[in-house]
Amino acid sequence: MKKQKTDQPINILLEQFWQTFPPIWHATRALTHQTATDEFGITASQFHTLRRIEEGKASVSLLADCMQLSRPSVSRSVDELVNAGLVDRERDSGDRRNVRLFLTASGKKLIESLHKVIGEKMKQKFVNLDEEELNVILAGLSSLQKVFGRQENPLNDHEETT
Repeated sequence: MKKQKTDQPINILLEQFWQTFPPIWHATRALTHQTATDEFGITASQFHTLRRIEEGKASVSLLADCMQLSRPSVSRSVDELVNAGLVDRERDSGDRRNVRLFLTASGKKLIESLHKVIGEKMKQKFVNLDEEELNVILAGLSSLQKVFGRQENPLNDHEETT
């Protein structure tokens, strides 16, 4: 029989969670947005659109749903990315109403470069931690993934980030 847990450790964990994760989220989001804007000349919205297309969200409808934005708003963002030569559209031969989105070679290069630059900046945040500290963080993150699962939208209880 499983031993009953007291609420105290969970209450402490929740307090620490709320003191830790929102600031981390805001800091990494600011770093991502500033990098996208200052170093790559794209808006945060364009970055997120490119990233979602890279992940396989290959239509305006899918993008709007996963980004929780209106279709017209996403469509405008996609138009800007098409005009910039970063995204292309392709009509579905089986259903001409469906338009598939994909990154152009320039779009792939930009998003890969952006990921690399952001990855290096994130590495600098962890560089002063020793191996034991890194392993503790990894174990904690693994536990959090068990609790929350790997969801696309952390705001939705059972389902962004740059």
